[in-house]
Amino acid sequence: MTIAELGERYREHTDARLTEIDLSGKRRVLTYSRLHELATERAERLAAAGVEPGHVVGIRAPSSIDWALWDLATLMRGAVVKAFPDDTEIADPAAFVARHELALLITDVPAADCPAVIAPDALPGPDVVPGTAGRVDRDQVHSLVYSSGTSGKLKGLNITAPGSEYVINQFIETYHLTPSDSHLIFLPLSNYQQRMSLYCCLWLGADLTIAPYQRVFQAIRSERPTFLIGPPVFYDTALQLYLKSGGTSTLGEFLGGAVRFLITGMAPIRRETLDAFWARDVPLLEVYGLNETGMVAWNTEDAHRLGTVGRLLDTGHVRFLDDGEVILKRPAPQSSGYFELPDDGADETYRPDGSIATGDFGVLDDDGFLTLIGRKKDVIVLGSGRKVHPAQIEDAFAGIEGIAEIIVVPTPETGRLGAVVTTTDPEDAALPAKVRARVEEVNRGLDTHQRVVSVIFSARELRSDARFMTGNLKLSRATVARYFADTVRGAAAEGTEAR
Repeated sequence: MTIAELGERYREHTDARLTEIDLSGKRRVLTYSRLHELATERAERLAAAGVEPGHVVGIRAPSSIDWALWDLATLMRGAVVKAFPDDTEIADPAAFVARHELALLITDVPAADCPAVIAPDALPGPDVVPGTAGRVDRDQVHSLVYSSGTSGKLKGLNITAPGSEYVINQFIETYHLTPSDSHLIFLPLSNYQQRMSLYCCLWLGADLTIAPYQRVFQAIRSERPTFLIGPPVFYDTALQLYLKSGGTSTLGEFLGGAVRFLITGMAPIRRETLDAFWARDVPLLEVYGLNETGMVAWNTEDAHRLGTVGRLLDTGHVRFLDDGEVILKRPAPQSSGYFELPDDGADETYRPDGSIATGDFGVLDDDGFLTLIGRKKDVIVLGSGRKVHPAQIEDAFAGIEGIAEIIVVPTPETGRLGAVVTTTDPEDAALPAKVRARVEEVNRGLDTHQRVVSVIFSARELRSDARFMTGNLKLSRATVARYFADTVRGAAAEGTEAR
């Protein structure tokens, strides 16, 4: 698969379909050959509007067929899409266009007084590209995207075509994808992984459905995908809904009845969820990758080990620092570097020797399976100077009866460890005391610096609460730590016990 040849490839797929399901449940369906016709028409309108190769076209809109069409049309024109998260604020569209040096902005934000800003289902007029429009080297940059990571702060990434092609081709081969497969995406197309799924399906001629997260389970049952890619919170929710349904069908039937395999990544997944899917004969495969590098490791149907993120794609391109940090040096990384970084200090991801520091700590077992043990940015430095990985501490307590979720954070003043816990039955007033007693029992078996000295309780699991999630449905530990600190301080001020 090559991005340069993508248009000529999918125009020949007269039977494969792209389906859009909107928030109301309305369906819109186009064959890939018709999609190519419409993308070609829009590419011609881009040319008439003054968009030249190397210009940047911004898209800030909900996922839809129109989003995909503008992406494909921009690709045909030789321009570059800059994909903004759906919640990007645009107070002044004209100023936004100028600040980002855009040739055109596709958005659902009204802008009647700026001809360079159009709605996703509209077309630009002639010669509307402003004089502020900049250019990028199209040979070096396929797209400009934003990634929030686990911090929630946006970073701008220069995505490369060779790096994208490498991952897509490996994915097609490793997971034995064919035109008979079908896929469903429910995360925003501004998330680059979803666009890679779009390119993958277009190349193969496999059916693809775009649906909002609010409609995902209805879409799964109506469209019957053969594979899905989603964050852990999606699979946690799917399992809970299945169990609440009464178990009159199998889990596979609940998920449409055609699933060959499921993939999860983006954040750690609970072992209980993995076990539950496999026990019900639905392969849920954990993988590992970053927007900076592309995929690093993955479990497959043929080679998997629960609790790991799978085997390395390129054993010769990965090494580990003395502290266990995973370093990747691939001839074609997915991103060549950042074009924008948050104002929180220098970034050390891209190293002088051309390698990429992932910020993740991991270990390989004797069979080559990678286990991640924590994020560099999540490491908690205690008052004693000792460093701990919160995920490892959470594993020590995760098996306690009565705990549905535990998230370990630093305590605000003492420099020790605290935890936010959701019980399996928030309505049981006696359960928190039982959990505290069991936490103390586990504490006695741990080293002093690993012990949780303060516990607060939440009625709702934080990993399913939008307040604590990034735009890519990853848990923001920094937000949880602030919540913990505010709760503890508030309880102290009131002279009550933090809950």
